[in-house]
Amino acid sequence: MSSSYDPRKLTWNDTHTVNKEHQYCYCGGDRNLIEVSLQCSDCLNWFHVKCIKISVDTTIPIFTNYIFHCKLCNPSGEESFKRCQAGWKEIGGCAIANLMLHQHMTDHNASKGDSRYLSANSVNLSPFRYYFNKNEHLRPFVDKNWSSLCTERSRTATWWATLGSCLYSTKDLFVAKDENNRSASSNFCLVDPNLWNIRPGHFGTSHSRTPSKSTKDVNNNNNRTNHHDNSSAHASSSKLSITSTDQSMTPPAMQSNSSNAVIALIQASSSNTEFGQSGEQNNLRHGFKYLPCELDNLFPYVQYRNSELSPYGVRLSKEDASLSVWISGDQLTTTTEFGFSMARANCSVKEGQWFYEVFIDRGGEGKIDGKDAAHVRVGWARREGNRNSPVGSDAYSYGFRDLTGHKIHQSRLYPYGEPFKTGDVIGLYISLPPLKKVIPGYQPISPKRHRIPILFKGDTMFEYKDFKPTHKMNQLLELPEKKNEKKYWWQQKQDESNPSSTSQLPELATLPGSKIIVYKNGICQDVAFENLFSFFPTVDEYTNDDDLTEDDGSLGYYPAVSMFRGGTCTLNFGPHFRYPPPPDPELEISLNNSSTTTTTTTSTNISKKSSNTTDGVRKWRPISERYMEYVAEDILNDIVDEIEIWDWMVSQKQSPIKRPAVVDLSDGGIMKKRKLDESYGETSGDTVP
Repeated sequence: MSSSYDPRKLTWNDTHTVNKEHQYCYCGGDRNLIEVSLQCSDCLNWFHVKCIKISVDTTIPIFTNYIFHCKLCNPSGEESFKRCQAGWKEIGGCAIANLMLHQHMTDHNASKGDSRYLSANSVNLSPFRYYFNKNEHLRPFVDKNWSSLCTERSRTATWWATLGSCLYSTKDLFVAKDENNRSASSNFCLVDPNLWNIRPGHFGTSHSRTPSKSTKDVNNNNNRTNHHDNSSAHASSSKLSITSTDQSMTPPAMQSNSSNAVIALIQASSSNTEFGQSGEQNNLRHGFKYLPCELDNLFPYVQYRNSELSPYGVRLSKEDASLSVWISGDQLTTTTEFGFSMARANCSVKEGQWFYEVFIDRGGEGKIDGKDAAHVRVGWARREGNRNSPVGSDAYSYGFRDLTGHKIHQSRLYPYGEPFKTGDVIGLYISLPPLKKVIPGYQPISPKRHRIPILFKGDTMFEYKDFKPTHKMNQLLELPEKKNEKKYWWQQKQDESNPSSTSQLPELATLPGSKIIVYKNGICQDVAFENLFSFFPTVDEYTNDDDLTEDDGSLGYYPAVSMFRGGTCTLNFGPHFRYPPPPDPELEISLNNSSTTTTTTTSTNISKKSSNTTDGVRKWRPISERYMEYVAEDILNDIVDEIEIWDWMVSQKQSPIKRPAVVDLSDGGIMKKRKLDESYGETSGDTVP
């Protein structure tokens, strides 16, 4: 240490980044913002990279993902430097900070070592107010300086979508140029534009200058104004811009209800985790599904049972998603880089009233540069629905479209509600009648699960026969004939011999009284669909899979979303919702339809009105409550399977069978499975190799 100053007598600012004496390092010299300096994690003093002995490999002057110990604080007497993995907040913040510094130097013809960037002149250097776009500025900058900004982080195919979601959701660190139309594609600046405040851990704390109004009345949530995009505004917003230094840099506080803390965590979840691809076992074998299982000594005959993977609760299922879908670590946020792909929840509903919400992180963007941009569709889907297509593309799903607000089913659009885009919250309510009303005399029976345990790349999982689309359901997708369409002579003859073949649609079972209702930011869009198709399996005379005519425990309607080219959404399964529906949504709609008033009714106002009545008991349930029921049903089914096999062996006077070998599919190939005794396979609901 230089004897010219005593570091213990320095006068530091609150962030410990600038001292009044402007003395730092071993040499006692001043800091320069455009030259790399490291802060010791012990004494918090700053040291020039040129004055330390260890090598620091970096391509940018401002970065925070490191731990440094100077030789005066390290017990070994040697300097130590270690890179850390940066979070997306840190990556986005450092990228914007370096771009701000570079732009300021360009505007003022500054060069390396310029005295204007010394800490002694920090008071004269006004905060920079530059805004940068994710696609035009941040994405190429981060990609070029990946090793410095994203140390030890894998470069996934959709990292830029994760960064955009982080910028959009982290309002206490990043401010958009147009907060009224804030989205992942907005131009962003730092809430705290003073680059002298940046140090390790800087982007892990809130920089908002106004406290969040957590106690604000929930009715304020209904005073939203829908701002529609226009092409001229979008064209200008994609360019880098500079604003005056007296502009407020504090973003508006997030409006909140009584469960604001929970909602805030859900909204920001996509910025705290990295997206991962869905399991490759999804496409291992056509017509089969794969779920994790484990060996359990409590089941000596079944021997294997389903195993739940974390995170525990209702979530998006990586085991039941398209391969092109990317799902976050908490499995609540999802996106895709390519065409429409679907992701479904891990639990279905069969009867009752249920509700969940979808936060649109990015969607409804229309066309950009002549190409379709990000889109999101939301709704409900059955197991048989195609995972590589949007919600509503077939007869197995019902969807709501972002760009036009149309409802969609069987790939047919119907005018319905308001369009939605980035920042909107879509609520989805479904009402399914009791199964005893659908099928007179219905009695729940043990599911027939046709499954075997296999080993795939070190993981044990069940291979199930999966339900496939039937010919009758596919007939609904046949397009109507074009007028004046010319036909070959043999086509005309075929139509004459069977005139009803193209005009009659198959009769399919429905769920009487079932409904789907959609809410946008708490405003009811009316009933979207009624009398949904029944989810019970039917015998398809065009296939030989007539053994899949009974529920295996997976049938029902699943919460489902589909994304297109960067479309991103976060699902909230409850129990706390941003815009909860009224206690009885169906009753409220019927009352509103019979009323002559034309005022718009929000779900929050309806909830207050209903709660003041004697019959304002909530009729619906959050999807989150379905998880424990789902687990209990699965355990009960395992017990029933065990008893059935034991009963069969007793009746046949058989000794207990040995534990079967597990089929190994680790090489990706399909090995032939050993055939079991036919009588054993016919008697038990479970099969083992």
